[in-house]
Amino acid sequence: MPPTSHTLMDLIITLSVYLPLSTLPRLFSLTSRVLPLTLDPQLQKKAYKLLPRLANSSNGVVALQSRNQDLQTLLLSSATSTAPPARRDRLLAIAAAITHLPPTDLHFIPSVLSEVVIASKEVNEKARSAAFDLLVLMGRKMMAGGTIEQSKIPHMDTGAPRIEASLEEFFTMMSAGLVGSTPHAVSASITALTRVLYEFHSELGSNVIEDLVSTLDLFLTSSNREIVRSCLGFTKVAIVTLPEGIVRPHLASVIPGLMGWSKEHKSRFRAKVKHILERAIRRFGFEAVERCCPDDGKKLLQNIRKSKERKKRKRGEAKEAGEEEADEEPRKGRFESEYDEAIYGSEEEDDDDDDSILALSGDDDIGTKKGSKARNNRPAVGRKEGKGTYIVEDPDEPLDLLDRSALGRITSRQPPAKQRRNNTKAKVDLDGKLVFGPDDDHDDDDGGDAMAVDSRNDKKEEPGDGTLEGGINAYVEAIRGKDAVQR
Repeated sequence: MPPTSHTLMDLIITLSVYLPLSTLPRLFSLTSRVLPLTLDPQLQKKAYKLLPRLANSSNGVVALQSRNQDLQTLLLSSATSTAPPARRDRLLAIAAAITHLPPTDLHFIPSVLSEVVIASKEVNEKARSAAFDLLVLMGRKMMAGGTIEQSKIPHMDTGAPRIEASLEEFFTMMSAGLVGSTPHAVSASITALTRVLYEFHSELGSNVIEDLVSTLDLFLTSSNREIVRSCLGFTKVAIVTLPEGIVRPHLASVIPGLMGWSKEHKSRFRAKVKHILERAIRRFGFEAVERCCPDDGKKLLQNIRKSKERKKRKRGEAKEAGEEEADEEPRKGRFESEYDEAIYGSEEEDDDDDDSILALSGDDDIGTKKGSKARNNRPAVGRKEGKGTYIVEDPDEPLDLLDRSALGRITSRQPPAKQRRNNTKAKVDLDGKLVFGPDDDHDDDDGGDAMAVDSRNDKKEEPGDGTLEGGINAYVEAIRGKDAVQR
């Protein structure tokens, strides 16, 4: 049975949307007392749930707008006391505060930006999704315009000037994390930049995108695998979504950087590099990629080319044999968003309608919003309505639900089905003995098998043949036969 304080907090959250405006100040006072409590993470988590709940009522929206300054101070002061189970709900509470943020108080965005960027590397998938959505919300709020009082940002000089809010300024703030003191902070900054670049690449100026791509190309030569893993995701998004005129001049630096990790098998680097090269070949052509590739990496490009030609040849043979239904089956949607499809999609999930891997066409909509929406509008066979949640299990060890790392195994993407063993049940007679003989489904013409032990001679029933008379004969043979025990 849950504690009484938890039950009462659940009741407050449920009734908060029906409370009159005069009682909401007392509700904020209650929340300010509960949020700093670190000894009860579940109670703190419920307190964070109260703020997004208020945004669903008209009185709650008025309260959030009128007490926004107090809410900012409360969220900033409770940042260091947030328990891990409450991080997702804290991000949702920050999103509710930013949604109703006035244009003159945009200094709150850079004040919490570093926390949101680090949250993009959370183990919990729902917390990561909340962080990505909050980054997009911050970008749209900055793009709408306003003023940023830099003197009100924590750890900033009191004489810092006031600046105008814009999308370019938001990217500048996020790029500051690339000089972080730890590899984890640098990796989180690259991951966050990848998400907002995918969302706002059509609204950004070409000079900002080029500077960003040039800067992140340098991280491909890093010796830290965590940083390179995030940089591979950025490279894939850049190749798939950015305009061809911006990406093509950078192939001379991107391709050698990718080839430096093509022989690394840890963290599936080799598979990721191979897939990025496949996408680059599909968009820019084989010759353009081969020109930028060093000599020791051309063997991998030839392997990709032969594999593609082999797949195309097999499809042609299947169509000639009249097996078109396998190609006509629509692809099932496995990803929750277009960004996940661009990051985690594999070559097998892409449409294979391109005529040749050597085509130099760059007009395809692979990975763009237009192309993704077109594919998602196709009728999918077996697609279920709604979103499911799955737990990825280790085939060698049982899943420990009490382990803190078990939250990282929760995913919204359906894992591949496991192959089941086809165990056949052994045949036994009435005495429990194993019977070796012909199957019931397909008997031989001679009515038996060469390996059969028990057989019928003419119409004579032998002992132990499975019938009642045979069982009696087996018993008599055991006590009176030549092999019976003699006293």
